[in-house]
Amino acid sequence: GISINSLDVHGPAPDVDMLGPNWLLFAGTSVFSFECINFVIPMYEAHGNESTFVPVLTGTLWCVVLLFIAFGAVNYLCYGASTRPVVTLNLPPKSPAGKVLPFAFALASLLNVPLFLFPASITIESKLFGELPRGLARKWKKNALRVALVLFCTLLAWVGANQIEAMVAVIGSFCCVPLAFIYPTICHLRLCKPGP
Repeated sequence: GISINSLDVHGPAPDVDMLGPNWLLFAGTSVFSFECINFVIPMYEAHGNESTFVPVLTGTLWCVVLLFIAFGAVNYLCYGASTRPVVTLNLPPKSPAGKVLPFAFALASLLNVPLFLFPASITIESKLFGELPRGLARKWKKNALRVALVLFCTLLAWVGANQIEAMVAVIGSFCCVPLAFIYPTICHLRLCKPGP
């Protein structure tokens, strides 16, 4: 709303460049949108009516893609070259939105960490603790592993905080591209064995 109002009052920023020198950074960051692709199979298995899953997923993904494109375009048109890597930093600092939205974004990001780490933690736990008998010792070892994963991610975020756009692009390129494009293809080839 703030960006749209600013565009209405002041027009687009004078330094908007449609294909600037950082387009590879943009591409890596865009691929980061696939970060949650690993949740598709668990969602499919939990979906009540599996025949409606693909249309619901496709419609939802199209809505999210269009929302990302519209949000990014409006904010870049509004702020131009002064667009910050985390767009909430462009909000007026004295306004209510400039105080509430960064806090809400940080809180939502903090609360998403256990959800995002869940697939990784259960995979690591099954390899490390699969043979251990169930009990209090196993439970605390799993808790210690989860704490270590959160601390590792916190350290990684702290180290990369000043270069967040590059960090997101690298994660998008090296982690999300395989999740979105390479691993599904490999799984399809292994499971279906198409062609001669």
